[in-house]
Amino acid sequence: FTIPQLKMVLGRNLFLSTLRKLSKSNSLRLNSKHCIALAAKSGTFRNYADKGAIQNNVCTDEESPVVIIGGGPTGLILSIFLSQYNIPSTLVEARTPDQIHMHPQAHYLNLRTMEILKHYVPNVFEDVINAMPPVDDWEGFTFGYSVMGRQIARVAHPVRGIVEGQDGNSILCAEASGGESIDHVNSSASRCSVCNPGHLAQNKFASILLNETRRMADLVDGNSPTKIYHGESVLGVKEQNSHLQVQTNARNIKAQHVIVAEGSLSQTRSQHGGVLAGNTEMQHLMNIHFRTSERLSNQLEQKKEAVGMLHFVFNQEIVGAFVCHDLREGEWVLQVPFFPPYQNSTDFGKERVQNMVKAGLAGESIVEVQDDDIDILSVKPWTMSATVAQKYLIGESKNIVLAGDAAHAFPPAGGFGMNTGIQDSHNLAWRLANIITQRLSKENGNIMLEHYENDRKPIAQQNAALSVRNYNRTLALAKACYLDADHPSLLKKVMESPPMNFIPLNIRQQTFGTAVMTAMMPLVNIASGNLYGERITKNVRRILESGGGLPLLFPRFEIGFSYDKSRSLNEEDDTAAFYSQIGEGNRLPHIAIQAVAHPSHTCDALKSVTSLTDIESQISERWGAPNPPSYSLILSCAKASDAVVSKTRMWAESQVFNVVPLCLFEIYSDRVMAAKRVETLPTKDGQNSFVLYDIEGKFDELKRDYIDRNRYG
Repeated sequence: FTIPQLKMVLGRNLFLSTLRKLSKSNSLRLNSKHCIALAAKSGTFRNYADKGAIQNNVCTDEESPVVIIGGGPTGLILSIFLSQYNIPSTLVEARTPDQIHMHPQAHYLNLRTMEILKHYVPNVFEDVINAMPPVDDWEGFTFGYSVMGRQIARVAHPVRGIVEGQDGNSILCAEASGGESIDHVNSSASRCSVCNPGHLAQNKFASILLNETRRMADLVDGNSPTKIYHGESVLGVKEQNSHLQVQTNARNIKAQHVIVAEGSLSQTRSQHGGVLAGNTEMQHLMNIHFRTSERLSNQLEQKKEAVGMLHFVFNQEIVGAFVCHDLREGEWVLQVPFFPPYQNSTDFGKERVQNMVKAGLAGESIVEVQDDDIDILSVKPWTMSATVAQKYLIGESKNIVLAGDAAHAFPPAGGFGMNTGIQDSHNLAWRLANIITQRLSKENGNIMLEHYENDRKPIAQQNAALSVRNYNRTLALAKACYLDADHPSLLKKVMESPPMNFIPLNIRQQTFGTAVMTAMMPLVNIASGNLYGERITKNVRRILESGGGLPLLFPRFEIGFSYDKSRSLNEEDDTAAFYSQIGEGNRLPHIAIQAVAHPSHTCDALKSVTSLTDIESQISERWGAPNPPSYSLILSCAKASDAVVSKTRMWAESQVFNVVPLCLFEIYSDRVMAAKRVETLPTKDGQNSFVLYDIEGKFDELKRDYIDRNRYG
């Protein structure tokens, strides 16, 4: 850097004190590492680099077919999927692993996400299952004066297994009951999914994904290895004639595709014209991450009716939601609404936050909470929004692709944010792999990526609308406690209108705070159980009895969504039961199957296959040996026929232009016929033909249903 550049990056004082003795010449250049070290010390290097003043001699030049910006769950699992397809990628994340793994954030893994983990990344699935708290600790939600104090209501959710025809609604537990649960479903054949949902703090989940990302990176075979860079900021992405140029504060990376998964505040999206549609400021919340002592955690665990994932607390000192990430480890988050500019982060000092947490956990209960029982780890403001990007493919080249929170942001109610991002990556990875492996033309590559947008954007819009409805359900519960979410907004409007807006801000802040405290004072009656408190209790229980409140499972939205635009989900009944169907754009249904091995097969995976869902991935075992994507053909015949199989295979291969591998699955509902078919299966078909036995004959039923539905179509 020249002297003027150093003056800009270091600031006047540090510049003078550091360089006064070196030279007065404008042409002096220092060692680039020396300059970066000085800039880092001043804390201003990134701001300087953002102005485009970074020099080429500071960066190394690299090349990668895919650059992933963002190292959260969406970016990590995309890197894993690409490695499984033997496609190298470079992941760039501004935070260090320690920073990423510090805060819990999201925690709910829905049915489809758990299926993807089980069938595509079984190492991750097993680690998640082992790291999750016991189901008893998180299947319930509670509503009350405090977590351990007087309880208004407790509900239990069907997270132990849900069958077809069963809705996702919780059950309202009897008053004064213990930790009631919904019975486990034993019949795997009647289940909606081979998996149950999961509950694991995002920081732990991300750590598991990072380990698998590193393991898979070592398996990629090629001249350009998969790389992961933490602690590097992306300064910009430039579109060249034939490629994209990603510039970080340490390197320049030439890429064919850039996947933007750096969160809802993505700078890359903004720089390339990405526009969000929706509500960007639904609610401001303070996120308080804390840990309870072993003594307090044990007391909480012993009070069975107070154990759960979410605790909605209503008292005169705090109205908020406690998220129990791990009861045994004492890992909690408290979400508290606040209203800038009349409330701000300075109102949440350590002492006040400590008192809020104590009041919300213990309240009027007999449990005495000491200061050393609560360890406040972080206090961070965040803004709830409900947005979806207008375009998922941005820039002139359309090779800059949005995924995860960079493409959509939802209220946390229902837990669809992280899950939708993971499922974005699942849809996107094989498309990128096909484009790169088959060296598709720019036109055909863009068409394939447009299908990604056409598939995933409507799903994001569905999930955003559902998440808003879920958020409104929580507001209905607050209203049952005689707290109206519209009142703070109306009060803010009054404060910002004449003549109130002429009053100094600090006076208006005091007035606003007093008004909020006054509105919360009647909640003390919940603890006393008097007539007013009993009325609140009846209001809340009435909502929960009628299927209101906040559900946890949404079967149709989790595994029943379709990429067929004519089958978009409506809001008639968000928790309605799911019924399996065969149809364009649907996930393959869960059908209990048994794979019948051909003598030529050496695939150990055949022994562990239990579901038709994601059958190709289960068979291919790419987590052990990466290989390119393949298409699947599932053939259901009443009677085996080599002629029919051969003719159908030829047709299917013509649909993929004979360039993408094809796996053939013949499915039979008769065990004897399946065994005979294996014996006559042509050896020349090698490892790409498989026979499946449909244990319950369910595929035939679904096939007949499909034919009936489309008979006149």
